[in-house]
Amino acid sequence: PLFLAFARLAKSAKRQQCMAYTIGPLGTHMAIQDIKEEFMSAFTLRTIVLGLLCFFAVPHANSQFGTGQASIGVPAGRPDVLLLPLLAAQQSGQIRVLKVTDGKLFQMGGVKASRGVHPDMGAKKLTLNFTNSEPGAEFSQHVHDYSDDTFLVLAGKVDVRQGDSRKPLFEGQAAFVPSGQIHGTITTGTGTTMISFQCPPDLALYTGVRDSSRPGAAPPKGVITPGAVKLIDFSKTSGFFTSPAMGSKRAAAAYRKLQPGQTFSTRVEGDGEQMLFVWKGEISVKSKQRTYKAGERETVFFLGPNAVEVRNDSSAESVVIQVQAPPNSEFAAETGKP
Repeated sequence: PLFLAFARLAKSAKRQQCMAYTIGPLGTHMAIQDIKEEFMSAFTLRTIVLGLLCFFAVPHANSQFGTGQASIGVPAGRPDVLLLPLLAAQQSGQIRVLKVTDGKLFQMGGVKASRGVHPDMGAKKLTLNFTNSEPGAEFSQHVHDYSDDTFLVLAGKVDVRQGDSRKPLFEGQAAFVPSGQIHGTITTGTGTTMISFQCPPDLALYTGVRDSSRPGAAPPKGVITPGAVKLIDFSKTSGFFTSPAMGSKRAAAAYRKLQPGQTFSTRVEGDGEQMLFVWKGEISVKSKQRTYKAGERETVFFLGPNAVEVRNDSSAESVVIQVQAPPNSEFAAETGKP
């Protein structure tokens, strides 16, 4: 167990060290915190129990090699089989439950936002940002050089701005913005709540570099291609509303309404990532190792490989926004599209 724990620690340290060079002193502090979390997560109860089992059983099994016997069901000459469950546990993807209140704050123009899923905590393929704003607040026009952006209006109303053009986006609607397209929003509805996710993460968004409203800032360098930004009525769907077929090749997003007790299964393949944002209600997410609980405005983030069952644990309808990056075979099976 110690070897496996330090192996995970070294892997995390290597990953976070590279990120620290990218995002500066703040990132270095967060990297150290994440390394601590990786180290501690290696010492689950299951790890400790299996480790003690290995410690006491392996020497005894070794002592039986000559007689062709082994204690506690360990095949003669194969004490390593005790490590298989432990290795499987360590290789499964990590799962975290994140609160909006624990997010890192940043600002674009007149809108303050919170980043909940981001590279500082291990995400490599997607992010999740949360905003509350009032009429007149503008999320400055900007460009993601290499990331696709999808933002959803969960309550209220905004205008999607591209240059001098403005298009209304109402509650229950989303906008998909391909990389390189200039875009921003102007809040027009009272009590507007939005979430957005960029795939892959755009670190510059959190530094203020993208904020074209700053004094002396240059206008965003990008293009405005008619029809490139797609507006979607996601609340009228049941399932995936973005897909590779409509241009979203890096991630697929789904809108799911769960009745009390209703379940669905989902998985993350390979080195993929997935998140479940709970807009209404409460859910449980059951993996092979344990069950996690998430309430309103909380996010379950998990890495691959992993498979979970999601259940509505509340007495009323639960609403969940699901995002997987990249779209996997589950998406293809549900939609019938590659």
